[in-house]
Amino acid sequence: MNARYVAGLVAGCMLAAGSPVWADDPSMDGDKAEIQMLKSRLEKLEKRMAQSEMSGSSGGIGQKAGLPTLELPSGLAGLQMSGYADVSYIYNFAESDPGSGSRTNRTRVFDTEPNGFTPHAFELVLEKPETDEMPVGFRTDLLIGDDAPVIGSTGLGLGAAGDEFELQQLYITANAPVGDGIDFKVGKFVTLLGAEVIESPANWNFSRSYLFGFAIPFTHTGALATYPLGEFGSVTAGIVNGWDIVDDNNKGKSLIGNLTLTPMEGLTLSANGITGAERTGDNRNDRSVIDLIATYQPMEKLTLMANYDFGHESGLVQGAGTAGFDSAEWQGLALYAKYDLTDTWSLASRAEWFDDKDSVRTALTGRDGGTFDDVDFYEVTFTSQWKLHEHVLARLEYRHDKADEDVFFHDAAGFINYQDTVAAELIYHF
Repeated sequence: MNARYVAGLVAGCMLAAGSPVWADDPSMDGDKAEIQMLKSRLEKLEKRMAQSEMSGSSGGIGQKAGLPTLELPSGLAGLQMSGYADVSYIYNFAESDPGSGSRTNRTRVFDTEPNGFTPHAFELVLEKPETDEMPVGFRTDLLIGDDAPVIGSTGLGLGAAGDEFELQQLYITANAPVGDGIDFKVGKFVTLLGAEVIESPANWNFSRSYLFGFAIPFTHTGALATYPLGEFGSVTAGIVNGWDIVDDNNKGKSLIGNLTLTPMEGLTLSANGITGAERTGDNRNDRSVIDLIATYQPMEKLTLMANYDFGHESGLVQGAGTAGFDSAEWQGLALYAKYDLTDTWSLASRAEWFDDKDSVRTALTGRDGGTFDDVDFYEVTFTSQWKLHEHVLARLEYRHDKADEDVFFHDAAGFINYQDTVAAELIYHF
């Protein structure tokens, strides 16, 4: 029963119940005029409510009299939007970059520009989740800012050559009612590997680890299938074009997989892997990475995490005087801890070791312009994070990098084996 019928019913009941008394008592003539006025007002209210229902029946958004409606297509019902904006200021205690006079944070991923403000990213996410009525959905992530060319995919035509725009993800999802349900993902998506992610608000520290920047890929283009294992975890398998590419650069494909287990409350174990030919025109020599992650929460406010990576690639450099090919290896370990002092203030730390045995991942040049054969990198990072508002985060971070070779810029005269930076970050997420 709608509101206009309720209003009419109330008015009718009042008139019906009161008429016998008013008819038999002449002293009530003055009240009859008031009743008639009340009846007139109720009739006007009924008309207004009827007009309001008519204007809202078309499903328009924010419609006013005489204005057109904004109506989403039926296929976008339930569309969700999210994202974040990220800016920072970074200071490097080194004096300058020898030769060019500019300063650079070597071995960093997104925080490469020191002694200035950096607009890292504005990310906009549009997602249409699957529903019982529509078991197919989609997601797209658009990234604008200095972070875009870092994760730029070969073949997409965006995020490369200094372009500060990247289509980070664009995929379609579907659920097949087989067993407990198989979730499919087809398109361009972020990698399964790594303890850290591209989106800064989801990480514990401002700067990214060596493992995130050099040991694993950022994105893939292909297809994934995930099957839940109940309360024990899930398993994922897929086939992709390769590392950080959209158009494949050879005839081979790479296999990728994940196994996540929760053997006990507070403990999550994840094993990830990828293998396949990644070099242009080379279908024979594979690049493979094993990525292991453990997350444990021994108490409510404390969370611990560990990430180990081992990578191998063959066919990189033809050996002098031989018919074979040399191979390269890299590995590393990162340990994390995060403690929530209050609901709005937390402290996080990271200690890391990364061995770029053949210098194929970092590819740094030294004082003489040549590359290094084998470099071990170390870093410790301390980050303080404040929740200034429901949608606003602020971070202050100190990081110390060290290597067993002089790979970091020091001053105009040369290099040194360590690097110190301080950074402040402000994030608005929605």
